[in-house]
Amino acid sequence: MTPPLTRRTLLTGALAAAAPLPAIDLEGDELHAELHWLDGPPKETTGCAWGVPWPRGRLARGTKLALTTTDGASVPVQSWPLAYWPDGTLKWTGHAIGGDSAAAGYRLAPGTPATPQTPVTVRRDGSDLVLANGTVEVRLATRGDVPIREIRRAGRVTATTGRLVLDLQDRPDDDNGTPNRAAYRASVERAEVERSGPVRAVVKLTGAYRRGNRRILPWTLRVYLSEGEAIRLVHSFTWDADPARDFVRGLGVRFDVPMTDATHDRHVRFGVAGGGVWGEPVRVLTGLRRDPGAAVNAAQVAGTATPPVAEWNPQVSAGYQVLPEWNDFRLTQESADHFTIAKRTSARGSWVAHAGRGKRADGFGYCGGASGGLGFGLTDFWQRFPRALDIRGAAGTTAQVTVWSWSPYAPAMDLRHYDTTAHGLDLAYEDVQEGFSTPEGIVGSTEILLWAFTRTPERSRIAASGAALSASPQLVAAPEWYHAAGVFGRWSLPDRSTPARATLEAALDNEIAFYAGQADQREWYGFWNYGDVMHTYDLDRHEWRYDVGGYAWDNAELGTDALLWYAFLRSGRPAHFRLARAMTRHVSEVDTHHAGRFAGLGSRHNVSHWGDGAKEVRIGESFTKRFAYYLTADELLGDLIRSSLKADRTLLTVEPLRKVLPPQTLAPTRLRIGPDWYALVSNWLTEWERTGDTRWRDRILTGMNDISGFAAGLFTGEAGGAVGFDPATGHLTNFDKGDYTGGYNLAMAFAGEQILWEALDLIAAPAFKATFLDFARYVQAPSAEKIARYGFDFNPGAFPTIYSRVTAWAGEQLGDAAIRKRGWDLFTNDPAGRPWPAPVTITGESVAELVQEIPTTADFATNDFAQRGLAIISLLAIAPGEAP
Repeated sequence: MTPPLTRRTLLTGALAAAAPLPAIDLEGDELHAELHWLDGPPKETTGCAWGVPWPRGRLARGTKLALTTTDGASVPVQSWPLAYWPDGTLKWTGHAIGGDSAAAGYRLAPGTPATPQTPVTVRRDGSDLVLANGTVEVRLATRGDVPIREIRRAGRVTATTGRLVLDLQDRPDDDNGTPNRAAYRASVERAEVERSGPVRAVVKLTGAYRRGNRRILPWTLRVYLSEGEAIRLVHSFTWDADPARDFVRGLGVRFDVPMTDATHDRHVRFGVAGGGVWGEPVRVLTGLRRDPGAAVNAAQVAGTATPPVAEWNPQVSAGYQVLPEWNDFRLTQESADHFTIAKRTSARGSWVAHAGRGKRADGFGYCGGASGGLGFGLTDFWQRFPRALDIRGAAGTTAQVTVWSWSPYAPAMDLRHYDTTAHGLDLAYEDVQEGFSTPEGIVGSTEILLWAFTRTPERSRIAASGAALSASPQLVAAPEWYHAAGVFGRWSLPDRSTPARATLEAALDNEIAFYAGQADQREWYGFWNYGDVMHTYDLDRHEWRYDVGGYAWDNAELGTDALLWYAFLRSGRPAHFRLARAMTRHVSEVDTHHAGRFAGLGSRHNVSHWGDGAKEVRIGESFTKRFAYYLTADELLGDLIRSSLKADRTLLTVEPLRKVLPPQTLAPTRLRIGPDWYALVSNWLTEWERTGDTRWRDRILTGMNDISGFAAGLFTGEAGGAVGFDPATGHLTNFDKGDYTGGYNLAMAFAGEQILWEALDLIAAPAFKATFLDFARYVQAPSAEKIARYGFDFNPGAFPTIYSRVTAWAGEQLGDAAIRKRGWDLFTNDPAGRPWPAPVTITGESVAELVQEIPTTADFATNDFAQRGLAIISLLAIAPGEAP
């Protein structure tokens, strides 16, 4: 779904976004949101869903919303609530439009929404569910092994027998011996209609893969239908198999496609990133020793019906039946930078492996003829290799199309940890623990688009469909709207009003561009890797420390994902959005456990995404996932965010301080106020605003009141703030150990301050606010001030850049310019807060291929990049008058 991101594309976007945007007036009588397409009006859209925030108290629950184009034309829209303010007014609303609207801009305002000329419907037919929009009809099973029974258009069957495919083997490909392979069937266990129209219908099917008595990899399949000829599928599975004996050979969705045209009028198409198209007929008539005629040649290239055979060159019409019929086709994306296309006449003949080749396919395919067929495609096709598109039986009466999210032509999926022994925190910065390096509970998802075509699509249409796969069209609002709505805590719009501020803004842009370029240059791609970045660089090897324990994959450590989302919110740049969206998908699915022993927790940074023994609430916390959920109204992400609530109970058996402190008996379990409790607060806050259920607010308030009663407040506890926690009640227990000396360096490092700022904005908790303010005022205060306040000096161990915005906030709340300036000074004087120099290019015998790196005297790290950017964005919001 994301096009290649490079330093150049990001900086080009930065220049385009530098023009001043209009101010947003949220206090006027007419409340409306102006919307535009993220990448400009698309050539094709299969429908779009998005979210819009509203200022507190302005939009009553149940308010109807109408959508018009900027020139006043009504657009059918479907709306639903995503989140509420504490007063019950709407905070976020979700919306969907059909695939026929691609105006330059839109206006969303209170009013009666227009209804489609032909509404989308969901009806029951026996045990089946039937989705229809007047053009396409999709029949779904509520039980059995064939989730998608049939896709029909205008009375013609486009595809049937849509089933999920899982092939496993019992050992990796490089082991001795021949792997034993087994095919599993996907059985539907439940069907739920989530949206029934009139603009968009959504049905959620759930089930599992089965073979005999074994049930594994529980899955969900959401089927979306809006106006037009396209159907959207979102498939996800949760890993619960044995990584030592279960190796996925192939994972995909398969359809049967009726083939009725003459084989010379049947066609196969594949799309290539950038607009290229590979296309050939099943029986090729061009390039023969005898020319069939210009009209025949043109029809074969265009995919239209050829003239009647009697009108061909007689030398061809008399003998064309002896020409080969190409029965099977496949496109395989073997890496991020190479795909091949092969074809064969039958299983009795060899594959012609050089039928096509290229760098990056866009994931689009077509199988059918002049009278119609099935278009199919995968988003994030090359980014999440190994992928494949497979067509069998194209010369027969029924072709079989398989869209492979994991290609069976690649090595089998191997989810074992990278080593069988731990390598220690001291040298490898790795916290591996027995039995903890497991993928149990991680999620893999795939988005698939299907088109019921009435004829072979034109090449320009294929390019447009491929573009929609490469970068899903997305409606967004202006940065000023998001900012004025008061969502996501304290953040600023770009400020280049002084040379120093312009330098900070440029540094933020340049460093994000650097990481986008590194993702492409270092090929941070693959089914499980795409969206993540590396943690720390090795200047000696001119390589990121991909193989050094906790220095390898970043897993959004210290808020990398939050930084990218704030960067988008304040700039509106498409490249920032795509980078952030990919990271959120990765962290929410791959770095977080959603079932099993570690449900609700995520894994700390490691060579294997799930390999580290530090299973933490902070990785799976809802705060950093809310950006994507509220901006895109993505149902799967909503499910995964809700799954984070499981962490409460999981902490009873997986205590975060189990290796640091001896066992205790004063509370059901133990955690740190920060980052653990802060992360739980973000989970509860999100569930409260999504549902309006005040039980979740009360859990937050319970902990706030407990902390307010601790003598040391947020300086409570040893080992970073250890306190007792009762998941049943939300109460915290003071152990009366290590106050003020526990070391609180990471307490706020995972968006802790933003979580508290937002919580305090929503919940009346004056005692806790005073406690937080005391902490913020003195966490980086000079010794004399701490002695004057507490009667003794102590070192909280706070990192200057991380805590700079907390200090500035204290100055804001107290009306003390000197403390606000202290926050800025702590940031600007901290080596970690200084912008990196421009990257340099390394070539020659020092590296295998040309690379770029930051020319620092010490290895540079993503932690510094993330926290530096977050500090700039927050400090400009909290203490703009003291900014340099």
